[in-house]
Amino acid sequence: MRGLEQQAKFPLWSECIGTYSATVIGVDLAGSERRPTGWAALRGPVAQTRTLRSDAEILDATLALRPRIVSLDSPLSLPTSGIIRESERELMALRVGVYPCLLPSMRALTHRGIALKQTLESHGIQVIEGFPGAAQDALGIPRKRASEPALRQGLENFGLQLPAGKLTHHELDAVTAALIAQFFARKRYHAFGAPGEVPIITPLTTRRRVKLSSPNPATLRYAANYLALFHGIRLQPGRTPIPDFPKRPALRAWLYRFVTNASMSFESSTSDGLNE
Repeated sequence: MRGLEQQAKFPLWSECIGTYSATVIGVDLAGSERRPTGWAALRGPVAQTRTLRSDAEILDATLALRPRIVSLDSPLSLPTSGIIRESERELMALRVGVYPCLLPSMRALTHRGIALKQTLESHGIQVIEGFPGAAQDALGIPRKRASEPALRQGLENFGLQLPAGKLTHHELDAVTAALIAQFFARKRYHAFGAPGEVPIITPLTTRRRVKLSSPNPATLRYAANYLALFHGIRLQPGRTPIPDFPKRPALRAWLYRFVTNASMSFESSTSDGLNE
């Protein structure tokens, strides 16, 4: 939207998370136990990381710390039909790269993630679906495909304390996944997806809440996603709830052009504290 690009803000960990100190875990899950999985624990801004492979290793390392929340970088639910969930459609429509959860190359990861979620929840641990790439976009941190050193530097510039020595990109994404869990715990997050799905969680980087007026109500759901991901702003519905995300690809393509280029008026703006 015109005028919003100057409002994008990339704050520090202390501004977003404050003094939160409960242990959370992030897992950059591989589709197979033969491949490396990144694992990270965050307590406050301090990270510890490991590279694991088997489900047993992941569960043992995680349960040993008794975390409040685990953030898995893996699809954690199945679509009601077809191979793609609404959360994935919503991110794709914002030009964010994400793979459909039942694409042949994704099926093993999806089923592994769902099984781990069920096991962790049986131990009383809350499990969310975190997407490190989208979170890095929201925080203004380079993704691993751009530069692994820049990704590490971005996390450290944000205020995290990473272990000394070289970290794999799996570990760096696991740290980001754990960071998503902290945002979730602080209720500073946006949820992509339809009711009945496990939503994809991304961080909200500001405390702003706004109401928008638009000549086309169908833009509001799109605007909510756009403002949350790219500007850290939470959209409040007016008197009517935000509608479901549009189904037709042509309409979604039109909405991308409309929302990113059209002027929408701010009806009100409020701030909320960290403990909202």
